[in-house]
Amino acid sequence: MDYAIIRQHPTQFLSLTSVLPEEFDLLLPHFETYWERYYRYHTLEGNKRRMVSYHEHGNAKLRGTPTKLFFLLVYLKTNSLQQHQAASFGVSQSKVSRMAHVLLDIFNQTLKSLSMDPVRDGSELAAQLAAHSGKVFTYDGIERPIQRNSDGAAQEQEYSGKKKGHRLKNNLLCDQMRLVLYLSPTEPGSTHDKAIADLYPIELPDGSVLRQDLGFLGHRPQGVSIEQPFKKPKVGELTFTQKLYNQMLASTRVVVEHTNSGVKRLRIIKDTLRIHGSDFRDGVMLAACALHNFRTFFRAWLACAYAMLFLISA
Repeated sequence: MDYAIIRQHPTQFLSLTSVLPEEFDLLLPHFETYWERYYRYHTLEGNKRRMVSYHEHGNAKLRGTPTKLFFLLVYLKTNSLQQHQAASFGVSQSKVSRMAHVLLDIFNQTLKSLSMDPVRDGSELAAQLAAHSGKVFTYDGIERPIQRNSDGAAQEQEYSGKKKGHRLKNNLLCDQMRLVLYLSPTEPGSTHDKAIADLYPIELPDGSVLRQDLGFLGHRPQGVSIEQPFKKPKVGELTFTQKLYNQMLASTRVVVEHTNSGVKRLRIIKDTLRIHGSDFRDGVMLAACALHNFRTFFRAWLACAYAMLFLISA
């Protein structure tokens, strides 16, 4: 798989990486800075070098920073077998595994330097969102499938009765622009959304509106107005007004479903994740949210730029 050739076909490039060539070009210089800083003093195994390295080996298969970033984005987008990834780029399976772990950390640092990463500590949200233009936020849980663990205790923890499979869970908070503002730590699939919210409480600016579903029944941060559907009583039916309210609220909460869809554009999140390391599992979720924010922000800015050009030309 040749980066230079695929780069000439924007549709194919987008399908393989989830980003436009222009977005790739914006990420590349920042990614290159962090990669060179890492490679200068560390090996792929994470060990410190005895001597500082300023240049890659001349026979390196993944030579050049653009190829490395392309390699990682293809790995995250397609979620292919490591042997398939190895055959596509002409490297060994073991090198795919090592490169994926190293490059993922560097990629997350890159997106963090661009302020695209979501907040991970709920207690910092109020300060981070104090200057936010809108005070309406949507809170929801997001699940992703993983391979069945061979350990019996781990199987029981990771099994989600709702989805009838082994899963990992996070809670995320988004705004009306579909930007992921907060991502909770990763929890096993048996953990309820409300339990995650209680375990990692969030703090929002006073006067904020928080929209959430019935999975968060009883969750009420201080100083926040809650918009939540009415729960159907065990005996009887909802009134017409309650049903109408639930329909109207569902139409406004759809923004979080669009956000979840954008995060799951990377098939490593949507499809079954075959890597067992907890750090890697959490890292790919963080990368998916931050990359979704980057795409959303860039394309909104691009749409505004085209609108301005249209108005000027008119």
